[in-house]
Amino acid sequence: MLTTDCLNDEQRAAALDTEGAVLVTAGAGSGKTRLLTHRIAHIVCDMGVPAYNVLAITFTNKAADEMRNRLYALVPSADEIWVSTFHSMCAKILRRHAAVLGYGSNFTIYSQDESERLVKQIIKDMGIENESLLKNTLRAISEAKNDGLTPEEYYDKNGAYEDIANTVRIFSEYEKRLKANNAMDFDDLLSKTYELFSRAEDVLEYYRNKFRYIHVDEFQDTNEVQYGLVRLLAGGSGNVFVVGDEDQSIYGWRGANVTNIQKFIEDFGAKIYKLERNYRSTKNILDLANNLIKNNTSRIEKKLWSSLGQGEPPVVYRAASESGEADFVANTIAKYLSEGYRPHDFAVLMRVNALTRLIEQRFMQRNIPYKVYGGFKFFDRKEVKDIIAYLRVLSNSADEEALTRIINFPKRGIGDTTISKLKEYAESAGKRLFSVIEKGDFSFLPTSAATKLGSFSLLMNKLSELKRGCDVAELTEKVIELANIRSVYSEDNEENTARKLNIDDFVSSAHEFVNNRGGGLDEFLQEVTLYTEGDNESGDCVFLSTVHSAKGMEFRGVFIIGAEEGLFPLSRANDSTDELEEERRLMYVAVTRAKERLFVTYCVTRFMYGETKYCRPSRFLGEMDERLSSVYARPREEKQRLSNNTSYGGNNRITTGSGVALQNKGVRQTRSIAEDFPVGTRVKHKKFGTGVVCDVTNVGNNSYLVIDFADFGKITLSLAFAPIEKI
Repeated sequence: MLTTDCLNDEQRAAALDTEGAVLVTAGAGSGKTRLLTHRIAHIVCDMGVPAYNVLAITFTNKAADEMRNRLYALVPSADEIWVSTFHSMCAKILRRHAAVLGYGSNFTIYSQDESERLVKQIIKDMGIENESLLKNTLRAISEAKNDGLTPEEYYDKNGAYEDIANTVRIFSEYEKRLKANNAMDFDDLLSKTYELFSRAEDVLEYYRNKFRYIHVDEFQDTNEVQYGLVRLLAGGSGNVFVVGDEDQSIYGWRGANVTNIQKFIEDFGAKIYKLERNYRSTKNILDLANNLIKNNTSRIEKKLWSSLGQGEPPVVYRAASESGEADFVANTIAKYLSEGYRPHDFAVLMRVNALTRLIEQRFMQRNIPYKVYGGFKFFDRKEVKDIIAYLRVLSNSADEEALTRIINFPKRGIGDTTISKLKEYAESAGKRLFSVIEKGDFSFLPTSAATKLGSFSLLMNKLSELKRGCDVAELTEKVIELANIRSVYSEDNEENTARKLNIDDFVSSAHEFVNNRGGGLDEFLQEVTLYTEGDNESGDCVFLSTVHSAKGMEFRGVFIIGAEEGLFPLSRANDSTDELEEERRLMYVAVTRAKERLFVTYCVTRFMYGETKYCRPSRFLGEMDERLSSVYARPREEKQRLSNNTSYGGNNRITTGSGVALQNKGVRQTRSIAEDFPVGTRVKHKKFGTGVVCDVTNVGNNSYLVIDFADFGKITLSLAFAPIEKI
């Protein structure tokens, strides 16, 4: 029995085509991970190809882990297969061959935060005063590296842009300091690997011979450098299998190039297979998705279908304002939770994360657990990054960005003046900053400053000595103990308690690394730096995020909020066909996250940019179903104020032949009792304690109180659900 026998006909045909270049355009929910893993199993188990000759690349650690775990169940020698993200693969290669490019193998990988700190310092050192320069330069550096351009080449291409001379000057200095610090940023991992392959033919030939069968997932998300890497590696055997869906290409803003799919077809003469059977969503949901995406022209024609039945009709909900929109979402989820659904069955998706506040408030009022994605990732939290900075210096003493971060943390009274003098001395003596600190001779400084630096020197020498006999977890514990880091958070308050728990979690992550994966300090730092959004599980919570963060996920019920012109699609898409098509792909991705139930909401008015504005429903509503085009056609200047329970078309719920419903009736109607709680009323809440009503808002048949609590400040609560008593 072949390992591909359990695939459907479309999947099996692609899996068995193992020689040469193959493109699979895989629709949402069509089983592409299953195809990839069973194809690899077929190559190793049925064809007898050694596992170490197979490469599988994807975009997130979570996706790589899922693929790896599935392969363990199919292939006895799965641990020999390289399964990783692009960045992890490149980091692994660069560690082995860094010397070719003039780097040490222990180079530091700078996260976005470290890169921003370094650029900010360069701007300060250059004495340039321009508020927008930092953001523009960071964007320019990333853009240049994604396109494989040097500072000089970037200038030649963008010479007409405002302040380009300063941008390129900072970019050039940034590159010099990275090299001096034996450091690379995220984008360097890709561009430096491309440079390595271009400069060292023997290295490229080694990896071409090693990777005889190359697989790339989410190919539509590749940028110029990533495509170049695939092209170079596949130049040996020519056996390259890529899976992608141009309909889900939503990362153009960070360099992804949807035209890479067409380039691949032309450059490699690739054979094309389509996966159109969807295993996730019902027919009603897929009908909307198909109707929407066919309006894009930059795509390979395909139409998703499902055998899961017609399903529930999707719901389009018109709210009078964002307050009514939030009520609808919270009330609807609460209704389904009472019927046996779990919080993790639902996602609330939006184009921009600025829409979360009211949704969060309503969830808190209804005690609905939720998690917001797109905030600080665990390894980006300050208390964690401070510990990581100590470990970075112990791994790579040339990393002066990390060294200057910890030199006065915890506070030792070492100020900017002392650090500047220290740097000047090191530069004049032709020494690295750490070597001066390590030696401990600070006679060139005032006695007070020399004493403070002396204690830091003793600490770092002690930790360097301990490093030789400790594993990563033990070293982490010693850093925290000897640097007395927990003392910074000794004051007993909620924030410090959370920070100390994060420190404990970081120690646990070090122990987990040692116990489950092994490796030294360099490998551990690489893992935590390349950690990607969504690698951790959310638990039993409603998933609240932008559409970008939800890609690759699925939920029983999905709410897409803010479906209005200017919000979804964003207003800037009006002037660009390419941007409008990407906005449409984003909506397509949002719709196809839903398995059973789909809700799309928009508001008649929304408070934005300091004023209440009338909103025009998104054009995407009319594209999803033509009978909604009259909704989209409402003039922006519409003056009639509509309440939550005003129907569209004269009914509270209208189901059309295509399975679209317009619903405008709240899930739960409540009597307004605001007259019992006028402004100034003292109240008591079970959780928040005592407070005073400072504002009252009536929305439809419900009322909301803004209460100023003595211990928690101002909180908005619904009279329908909040346990409030008058005092």
